[in-house]
Amino acid sequence: MSKRKRTVLLIVAGALALAVLAVILFEFVFSGRIKIKLPPLPGTASSAGEYDPDLLAPGVRKIMDRHLVTSITVNGEMVDGLLAISYETSPRRGFPGTKTAGFLAGDQIRYGRALVRMNERGAYFKWVDNFDRAFRPSGTAFHASALRSVETSARRTEEPKLTEQGEQNDTDVFPEIFEPVDPHWSVTLSYARALMEGYQKYGGRDLERRIREESAVLLPVFRDRKSDSELLAGPRMLLALDEWDEPIPGSTPEPGEDAPIERSPGTHLADIDLWAMSSFARFDPAWAVIAGEWRNIVEGSLLESSLPLYASAYRSDTESYLAITGGGVMSTTREQLEIAIHLAEVGVVDRDFLSFIRSALRDEKRMPAGWNPVTGGPSGQSSSPTEYALALVLGRVANDSLLIDSARDTLMRHYASSQTSDIFGGWYRPGSSSVTYYLVAEDNTAVLLALR
Repeated sequence: MSKRKRTVLLIVAGALALAVLAVILFEFVFSGRIKIKLPPLPGTASSAGEYDPDLLAPGVRKIMDRHLVTSITVNGEMVDGLLAISYETSPRRGFPGTKTAGFLAGDQIRYGRALVRMNERGAYFKWVDNFDRAFRPSGTAFHASALRSVETSARRTEEPKLTEQGEQNDTDVFPEIFEPVDPHWSVTLSYARALMEGYQKYGGRDLERRIREESAVLLPVFRDRKSDSELLAGPRMLLALDEWDEPIPGSTPEPGEDAPIERSPGTHLADIDLWAMSSFARFDPAWAVIAGEWRNIVEGSLLESSLPLYASAYRSDTESYLAITGGGVMSTTREQLEIAIHLAEVGVVDRDFLSFIRSALRDEKRMPAGWNPVTGGPSGQSSSPTEYALALVLGRVANDSLLIDSARDTLMRHYASSQTSDIFGGWYRPGSSSVTYYLVAEDNTAVLLALR
């Protein structure tokens, strides 16, 4: 080969290399597709049919869009795509039911995470913006826990719209104006978790920017140990008194009265999303120590009980645990499952707890609302579909096929399978009468996450 031909070939090869480099630069730099690698998330389905072979998830999404998705006015601005708390069917077949005029942040966040699992990219990015606009009060660092109705809007209530299939879509039915209330860092941490799940799947500079902003807001809370808030810590434990002792006024109840309720600062351990904290460390190294400390705190919260139960909260100033919170004497099932899931997502799997939940589902085909950590006795009230969905998620995260199967079988008992039902395809609870049923946003968003 002549020197001239070699020179031409080198020039052509160099041009091709530059072209390839230009494409790479455009795709991964200018389009913002270089992604920070987040920690692996156990339990994520490799395909849509892995945990949903009957394609139940699309039906859940459809019935929520029909009866729960709503457009409302928040602080004078119209916000679309929010989920109302619940919908109750009409006692008369063929008539529209009633939607609850309330909106909880947790319902919206689970829905946003489910959109990622269902690969609804466009809907997810709309949700990211809508949630932030609706639930972050002006001048407040953290997102609100709920939206509250404050006054009636001048806009007219519209007639229910029809979908392309001619079905009723109960949107735009609330003439009230809503405002965000009860902001708390835990809501912002949950929102950041939804952002990071979206970022893990889609990447993008916008999501990265949002994650870094939420990280900057949350970091001082945990770095300076300011996560505690005042909690109800259950009824005061009464000690035996000798007959000559005079109890402190207010320390013992009068005859016929309940024991006084204790209050204590603390951080609910179910609010501590360990995977989200570990993921924050990929954006800001200051989170690494914080994530490690809280992992040790949550892992060390197992109670000295006959049952494998976790403490409800942690008190930072005294470095001690609160066994129960909420004014009762029960460790709630939902809280226990959420703590176990957060631990399992960072590799800490308590096999005793898994066996305990499996046994309850296998033997009783249901779980109680909670257990007494002292006596080990269960409460008499049955759990809702949310708890069974959480048990299924725990089985997925821990790779426990027996728990997955048991939780799924129990969960299906609450499935609205009648094709004549107004909420066919969703998960229900008993309604306010013997002939009505509730479609609850909490249940159905939890089911979506469990299935996908």
